[in-house]
Amino acid sequence: MSVVAKVLIVDVGNTSIKYTAFDADNILWQVRDEDIAKQTGFVPDAVYFASVRSSEDGEALQQQLKASYPNAHWVELSSVAEACGVRNAYQEPHRLGVDRWLTVIASYHLFGGDVVVVDAGTAIKVDMVNKAGQHLGGYITPGLAMMEASLLSKTARIRYTPEEKVMTDGLPNSTARAVAQGCHEMALGFLERIYKDYQHFTWVVTGGDAKSLLDVLGIDASQEQHLVAKGAKFVGDDCLRAQM
Repeated sequence: MSVVAKVLIVDVGNTSIKYTAFDADNILWQVRDEDIAKQTGFVPDAVYFASVRSSEDGEALQQQLKASYPNAHWVELSSVAEACGVRNAYQEPHRLGVDRWLTVIASYHLFGGDVVVVDAGTAIKVDMVNKAGQHLGGYITPGLAMMEASLLSKTARIRYTPEEKVMTDGLPNSTARAVAQGCHEMALGFLERIYKDYQHFTWVVTGGDAKSLLDVLGIDASQEQHLVAKGAKFVGDDCLRAQM
């Protein structure tokens, strides 16, 4: 049960910022990289802030939000050893990205444990949590766009236009296809190897590329686009409850 009525979740990722508004346990809206002042009529009772960037990068945004909502309770979320019945696998818990930590917590509460979480955006992140609430660990690899950009940045003659990237069957017969489909196959191989060991787990996907990758492999997965926000809501409510 929610501690306060209206909550704003601020999820500061590597390449974008997501704002998610909750009324009790219901999501009202989510916007990305926008001026949330445009979302008229919503004044949060609490702001839960989670960032994977450095403290310096997030400080200006924090000050802006605190000025915009001076009466709101403020909770800054971070990865810890244990929260909401989930235990962190890392020996140094704070070094686990808070976005991964929140997806693990949300998946445990929403799907009951024995879950593989695949978040495929800027990076492809995979984490596992069992029914006892033990985070088992996970992986991070570059996402599809990052793999491609890295290859292009480190070579002199691999160049092509976006229009040349046409995905078709058969072996690639152009540089554009060779790179795009090569990166795609690398991601598929990575996920396929994990599936061999964890096919008995429930698979949950979030992020732009995750569902399409698992569909190619024929892996049945539940899609939950608001996993970080829902995890933040679970943890933020617990933190706020302890403060009150």
